[in-house]
Amino acid sequence: MATIKRGTTKSAGQLVNYAEKKATVKRGENLDIDYAKSQMRITREMFAKNDGIQAHHVVQSFKPDEITPEKANDLGLELAREIAPNHEVAVYTHTDKKHIHNHLVINSVNFETGNKYHAHGKKALQDIRDKNDGICRKHELSIAHDYTASVRYTLAEKQILDKGQISWKAEMREAINYVKEESHDFESFKNTLKNDFDIDTKLRGETLSFKHPDQKKFVRGKTLGADYEKGGLEHEFTGKARTQKTRTTESIDWNEYERRNQLHDKNGNNRTSERVNSAENRPISRKYREEQRANEREYQSNDQSDRKQQQSVKQQDKGFER
Repeated sequence: MATIKRGTTKSAGQLVNYAEKKATVKRGENLDIDYAKSQMRITREMFAKNDGIQAHHVVQSFKPDEITPEKANDLGLELAREIAPNHEVAVYTHTDKKHIHNHLVINSVNFETGNKYHAHGKKALQDIRDKNDGICRKHELSIAHDYTASVRYTLAEKQILDKGQISWKAEMREAINYVKEESHDFESFKNTLKNDFDIDTKLRGETLSFKHPDQKKFVRGKTLGADYEKGGLEHEFTGKARTQKTRTTESIDWNEYERRNQLHDKNGNNRTSERVNSAENRPISRKYREEQRANEREYQSNDQSDRKQQQSVKQQDKGFER
């Protein structure tokens, strides 16, 4: 299934270097791929727009074993024409992972009008995904139904990982993963994260942020990945609470089952057996137990009355015999 991720960079040259280094196939739309950096820079300088965001980055990934690198690069160029007309776009195809994927580097300035490329916010991302889905349908490729990434990496972090080093964000993810496994609610999670790892946690509305002890600023959970957002953590804690409740309930049910069988064997089949309210998975109430005790006393009283009656009948029989 083809998926889309998007980002921006203030260093187009750095992004091109990263994408080109691992490329199996590389081609350009509206540029010579061997001179991508210089050609993009000339266009930005020509319109005096070399500051700020220099390039937009789109990652187009495909389902494993569904496409060749050459075909993937063709679809990358087709997507470039759809989402960035009159922009210089370099398409680099990588095969270093199980899934083949393209890195599209889009120059931020339109070479005809000089206007900046605008693709910000959820709507812009959805537009790119819709166009990508259309291309995949046309070429009979599978389409992704879930674009949520459990872990997200920035370009700078990817470069650190490529060098075999560990980023401070990776350290935070590891600490958060450990603590959330040991926590059952947000408050205990927050306290343990601070006490054991000196990581600060801040929650404002629906936005959850973390601060590494070596960093001065907080980073939002969504930057680390969907698993580190408020919704992801709440889902984790809710699942644990549900599991714990199920285990406790099952324990009560089995104890009640054993006690019910013992009482049944002791008092015979005429006695109404005790129950557990299976509709709500809760043990019997105090009122129900009192009713059962009353039934037990009534049963014993009736039993004694029956015995007296039997003895009386026997005595009468003996009298008749005499």
